[in-house]
Order: sequence, then C-alpha cells, then structure tokens
Amino acid sequence: MAKRLKVANPARCIGCYSCMMACARTWYDTISLKNSRIDIQTRGGIETPYSQIVCHACIDPPCMRACPLGALTKRKGGGVNLNKEICDGCGNCIEACLVGAIHLDAEKKAVICKHCGVCSKFCPHDVLEMIEVEDSGEVKLTDTGPAPDTSPGSPTASHKDLYGGEEPGEEK
Repeated sequence: MAKRLKVANPARCIGCYSCMMACARTWYDTISLKNSRIDIQTRGGIETPYSQIVCHACIDPPCMRACPLGALTKRKGGGVNLNKEICDGCGNCIEACLVGAIHLDAEKKAVICKHCGVCSKFCPHDVLEMIEVEDSGEVKLTDTGPAPDTSPGSPTASHKDLYGGEEPGEEK
C-alpha cells in the first residue's frame, strides 16, 4: 500500500521549520531551508497563520506532463519520482505545479517531495501526517466512524483552540 504526505492539522503550525530542516538534512545533508521539499510560509506577519506548501501527490501530475525530457515519472500513490540525471532545470514543472510545491536547487535541478514522511516525524505539533492511499492515488477509506473530536484538548484541536481561545475584546 502506498503512502503520501497530508497536511492534517494546518492550524497547529507555529512555523518552527523542524519539518523543513529534517527534509533538507535527510536529502541534501544540509539544514538550509532552501533545500527542503516542503515549504512553511507566513501569510503576512507574526500574528497570522502559517501555510504549508506540500506536494498534493496528484493522480495525473501536471508537472510530469510538462517535463519535456521525461525526468518525472508517476509514483505509486500519486505524485512523481524525479530522475535528477535527466533533469535540465528548465522549470516547466514549476510552472505546471498547481500548488507551487516545486523549486530548483543550487544545481538547477527540480526539488520535489518524495512523500517519504521524514518531515512528519519531526513535526512537534502533528501538522503533517502520512496516510495510506491506493496505488492509484485514491485515498484509502478505512474508517467510516464519526468525525474526530476537535474540542480543546483533543489531538486534532487547532493551536488557537488549545492555547488561545478567545482573547479579551476579541469579536466573534
């Protein structure tokens, strides 16, 4: 069974960049955030939430179709595998990526998530998780039970639910 990365609890992200550093260290042997295959960005300031730019493991990847050299091939479970020896850094995959999850490294080669899960292991707030999917990329339905508990103190509660609640003077 294939697996892929999922942003499970985006509101919990505090921008610690542990996931990005773990990725860069694993695949590039550096801790440069430029070498991470995922990207955590602020949406405009210290008081706004963070956004997680992660490959969505497309079932029919536009980045693969855009590559003129065939450096990208379909991956089981969705997304692509990159053959860096073939990649010439043309950037067509970057233009084609619908979520902006691809960039070039210092060698002008594409940097694309492998869905290895190392980032999720280093995320201290369970923002990222690995989920099982069919080899076709369709999400595997294993639980048809009730929706998860998102009340304060639950494992899926947002950062604001856990720590902020309502600030004095804050409007609803």
